[in-house]
Formats: sequence, structure tokens, C-alpha cells
Amino acid sequence: MFSISEAVLKKDRPRQQLFKNSCVVILLSLLITGCQPAPVRDSAEEKEELAKIDPDSTGAKDLEDLLQKTPSTEDLSNTPTVDPLMRLVEPSAPVIGVKAPYPAYSNPIKIAILLPLTGQHEAIGNDLLKAANLALFDLENRQLELMPYDTKGTERGAESAAAEALVEGAELILGPLFSSSVPAVRRLAIPRDVNVVTFSTDTSVAGDGVYMMGLTVGQQINRIMEFSYRQGLLNFAVLAPDTPYGDAVINNVYMASDDLGLTVDKVMRYPVSIEAGSQELHEIAKILGDYAERQKQLEEEIKLYEKETDDASKAYVKRLEKMDTFGEVSFDALIIPEGGGRLKELAPLLSYYDIDPEVVQFIGTGLWADRSLSTEPALVGGWFSAPSPENSSAFQQRFSQVYGYAPPRIASLAYDAMALAGLLAQDPPETRFDRIALENINGFTGYDGIFRFPEDGVAERGLAILEVGQSDLLMLEPAPQSFDQLLN
Repeated sequence: MFSISEAVLKKDRPRQQLFKNSCVVILLSLLITGCQPAPVRDSAEEKEELAKIDPDSTGAKDLEDLLQKTPSTEDLSNTPTVDPLMRLVEPSAPVIGVKAPYPAYSNPIKIAILLPLTGQHEAIGNDLLKAANLALFDLENRQLELMPYDTKGTERGAESAAAEALVEGAELILGPLFSSSVPAVRRLAIPRDVNVVTFSTDTSVAGDGVYMMGLTVGQQINRIMEFSYRQGLLNFAVLAPDTPYGDAVINNVYMASDDLGLTVDKVMRYPVSIEAGSQELHEIAKILGDYAERQKQLEEEIKLYEKETDDASKAYVKRLEKMDTFGEVSFDALIIPEGGGRLKELAPLLSYYDIDPEVVQFIGTGLWADRSLSTEPALVGGWFSAPSPENSSAFQQRFSQVYGYAPPRIASLAYDAMALAGLLAQDPPETRFDRIALENINGFTGYDGIFRFPEDGVAERGLAILEVGQSDLLMLEPAPQSFDQLLN
């Protein structure tokens, strides 16, 4: 499944075979006894940057002492290598299958993954760990050792986890999940020439050896606005929540508009605490659609023709009297970076106040990658950009087959990050995880499509354009298969 782009494959055929030989049978043979299906979890936390967590106030190891204790060759030879399979289960839990656990290697390639495995966010952290283990099994490289460390969802926990990982010889760090924890990890890792691939979506923490796997709102906005421009849409409005996610959307809309020569006609915000059906939300919809002004225009238009006696004028007035407003809004596309129940409430409300989705193109972000939106008529025909649903569905099925429940959307990032680590692990030890390798201009391919890391560390991605259909999500424009396609 996972491979680098075709241009690189032509130069390095052994890498191509690594991923062609992936097999579900291997995964199923390594199922752990005692695993019970868990309920499907709500993935709302992945839909915008997860809440910033306060630092842990409890004590931790002396990090500087820990980092200074570099193990000698003799120490390493006497330290048993922990089998990555055994990290999935409690020490007493048996492992069954047609293959025995991987034997210990004297020179393992150690990949650390930093996740909240306990605490408030342990569910999503453990889901990402399971996804990374799926990739480890697919790679079939027994020299690879995936070492999980618990950040507890805090900055202090991430700092302690990174210190422990570096002492134990990690050559690459995957994670952490929260942007607030990245600076602490960077401070320890980069001076020791260990790069970091984080799952955060906060672009401010990327760069200087930190690479961001997260699907950013900037990538989504750039893709959908470029597509909209090609369809002839020039004037945009935004209705966004008053959150950092809403801020990011608005900033990227302005930047994309500048690049494409488009107009941002109107921007409206609403508080996330606003109650469903509240009058305040109605007023916001009215203001966005110039409802009061267009009602006045309707009254003036009726007055202009109501005294006319010809049949055409009389018929025209009758049509006007059935309308709520006269004229159209000043924008031809409306971006609504919202999802779930709030989106299903907003869309018909906007339509009610004469922001007609038949006239104004409704546009969303990756939050719209939700088949249940097809049940809301006002959203049918709406556009958004996201990774290919075919690939996303394939990952969901793989994960569900092995673990018995559907993973959160971002779990595929952990799979792709671990698969990337396994791919780069084939290079010579001195260069396998360095910045040149990570910043390969030809890019890589994973479950979330093609991606590559420029020098600023924010992954560039190839996304598909999707439309909300009457019963499902429809493909309008497939995701590109290579970065050459994007340039052409």
C-alpha cells in the first residue's frame, strides 16, 4: 500500500517490493487473544487541533541526568531488546498465530512513538498506536522496533517521554499528538540529530527538524478554492466558528484569495457556545444574507409595478408577493468550516434566509467527510476537499478487521508515519532519517494520498474534490497520484 512516488521507485526497486508484499493474513495471524470489540468512538477531537493541555504538575525524571546517561556498547549488548509485538499486550497475555514473535536483533532500528496512552486522551492515543503497529506488521522488517512512550497528554509528559526515547536510542520520533508538546520534544531531539514527525495540525510548530503529518486546513482551503476558481467562482464569503480552527480557515481563505485573485466579500463568526435554534444564530444568518436589505428591495420592486395594469406586470407582482427577498447575495460561494449537528443546523437556516444553495455554492473543509450529511437537502451539492475516500475506507476496513471497531479519522496518519519510517530505514544508517531523506522532492504515498515535506516541515498533500450527494459522497476530481500531476 505504502510506497514512494513512481519517480523514486524507478531508482530503488527493492523499496517497491517491500510494500507490494503486504498481506492481511500476517495481520490476522498476529491477533492478540482477549481483545474485545470497543464501541465506535467519536472522532470530533481530530476535526480541529485538539485542545491545548495544561502541563502536568506532577514530578518527573531529571531530564538532563537522563540524557547524559548515554549507554555504552557493553550496556547495550547486555540490554534485552523488547519485541515490538509484546508492547501490544500485557506481559501475561499470550500471542497466538502461525508465526512466532520476532526474534530480538542485536542492532535494532528504533523508532519512538509519543502518544497519550493514559489520561484524558488515552483512547485516541491507543488507536494511533494500534495503527502504527499495523504498519509495522506490514513492513515485515524484523529489525524495526517501534517503541511507544506515554506523554499522558501533557507537555511535561511529552518532554519526559522524549528524553527516555533518546536515552534508549531512538533514531526517529513519531508524535507527539498535541502542538503544545512539540517544542519540548524539539528542544531535546534536534540537538541530538533526531528528527520528529508529529501528528499535530498546528503549522506554527513545524520546521527545524519537525515534520507535520497532520491534514491541515490550509491544504484543504487551497485545494477547494483553486478548484472553485476553475469553475468560475470569484466572490467568497465565510461563516466560521469563533475558534482557533475558524481563525485558521479565515486566514487561509484570505491567502488563497490573494494568490488566485479572488474576492472575500464577507466574513461572519459565531460563538461555539451558542445554543441550537437560538435567535442569535438566526440573526447571524440574516446579516450574512443581507436579509433585511433584500426585503426592502422586494417591497420597492412591488411598489414599482403594483399600479401597472397590464397582464405581465400583474403576473410579475404576484410572483414577487410569494418571495421573501429580492435580488441575490453579493457572493457566489460560501465556506462553512463546520461539521456534525451544527452544520446540519446551519445549512437549512441559511437557506431559510434566502442564501440559496442552488445559487450560492456551499463549500466545506475535511469536516464534511461525513456520509450522514447527505440527509440534509441544503448540503447536497456542497463541495469539499479531503483524502481519497476509497483509500480512507480501505484503512478503516483494515483496522476494523484486526481490532473489531472503526478507528478515528486521524489513525491513518500514524500508519503512514510508521510506514514512512520503515521505508527510510532501508537507507544507510548515517542518512536514513536525515532531513534530505525526509524532504525527498518526489514525495511518498500513503493511505491519505501523496505527501512530501518541504523545508518548512508542513506536509504538502494531494487531495480529492468531493461533493455531498443525495445518498453518498461523490468524487468530482480525484486526488493526484504524483506531484508532477499537481504541477501540470
